[in-house]
Amino acid sequence: MSDKKGPAAAAARGGGVRIFGATWVLPIVSDPIHKGAVAVEGDSIKAVGKAEEMTAAFPDAEVTDFHHAIVMPGFVNCHSHVEYAVFRGIMDNKNFGPWILEFLDHKGKLSHDDYVVSAMLGASECVSSGLTTSADSMYSGASLGAIVQAGLRARVYQEVFGLDDNKLDDTMSQLIDKINELEENTGDLIEVGIAPHATYTVSASLYRAVAELARERGMKITTHLAESRAESVYIRSGSGILALDFREKVGWDYLSHEPFGVTPVKYLQQWNVFGPGFLAAHCVHVTPADIEALARYDVAIAHCPKSNAKLGCGIAPLPAFLHAGIRVGFGTDSPASSNIMDMFGEMRTAIFLHRGVERDAAVLGAAECVQMATLGGARALGMEDRIGSLEPGKQADIIAVDMEYSHFTPIHDPYSALVFGANQEDIFFTMVAGRPLYTRKVLLTMDEEEITKKAREVKEKLWQ
Repeated sequence: MSDKKGPAAAAARGGGVRIFGATWVLPIVSDPIHKGAVAVEGDSIKAVGKAEEMTAAFPDAEVTDFHHAIVMPGFVNCHSHVEYAVFRGIMDNKNFGPWILEFLDHKGKLSHDDYVVSAMLGASECVSSGLTTSADSMYSGASLGAIVQAGLRARVYQEVFGLDDNKLDDTMSQLIDKINELEENTGDLIEVGIAPHATYTVSASLYRAVAELARERGMKITTHLAESRAESVYIRSGSGILALDFREKVGWDYLSHEPFGVTPVKYLQQWNVFGPGFLAAHCVHVTPADIEALARYDVAIAHCPKSNAKLGCGIAPLPAFLHAGIRVGFGTDSPASSNIMDMFGEMRTAIFLHRGVERDAAVLGAAECVQMATLGGARALGMEDRIGSLEPGKQADIIAVDMEYSHFTPIHDPYSALVFGANQEDIFFTMVAGRPLYTRKVLLTMDEEEITKKAREVKEKLWQ
């Protein structure tokens, strides 16, 4: 991991072409390039090819040679909650129903300032893990400032809750105020979306109102959908832990609830909320008819294999999604459920789970996993024209993975090396829009030591 003058120094000088070379370059849209390089000018990729070709084409460029490493597009995280980073490790051995009840108890222990600290911790982990773009659902609003400071690219979705339609106008008014405030504080790298939380926390009327608002303002929507058996039982029969214990805990037990007799996907389909700008997180408990409906309405899916397995929710039918032509990207979900935001872990969990369930090693390959973690995620978010692959004209969102360790040697297939051998600790360089955020394992935009110190103090409140 050496360079001629250093990527941070080159960026600070501004202007000119910078070249980043490595043993392997993965453009994603074409074959891996051995001894390749990426030329960057400003915030964009100028060229991709053999290192010797790049240096010959741009003889005055600043050259960074990462040597025994893989240079590739940054990971696209299709579902996250960075504001919950301090919640990791508290509820590690609970099924989804009891987990969410306890999660509500812990959420109330923290102040807004605490959530700011938690979000800073989460955003810093994104940078050091090579997650250059996040589709982040937030309620407190703390995530936006943390993501901006970190220098990440993101679509931040403002969460909204509400089952009492008597309060619908007030709920929508408050939502619009929050969105307007968020949009005043975003930069070129941040979009704002809306996140009606889930079918068990949002009424049909609120879903419809959110969909109408999103269409009026050209905004994207995400929601937790068909995540758990508890959700399916609630929607289909109006019973179970979400109909009783959960509603009582949040103060909705006075509201009547009739069983709908359908799946969560069919429930939302009838309210005209689906469309190409809709991102459904999880989709574990879906039927073949549900999958057909999601494909017909061009709904994208954030696949969160680690979180779904850890909470006992199950395994989403990823092969069926792909076969149906649905746009799918990986999501790390919340650190409260998945503990760490490590895209390598998501890829590895997915390939093992789906091969095991299908009893077929051909059902999902390493290259497919890396594609889903990059360009597939970009397509799921509707950002594939800007990010997800190393191509001239696209944004320079680039990461480098160190391959100097024994668990990589020898390397014949860089895709296999990434999926079966790498983890977040192997990331040593992260760049977004041509700006280095992390180099030689040092955060350039945030004070990691200070963030960690404050996060430990916040964590103590959760243990009390």
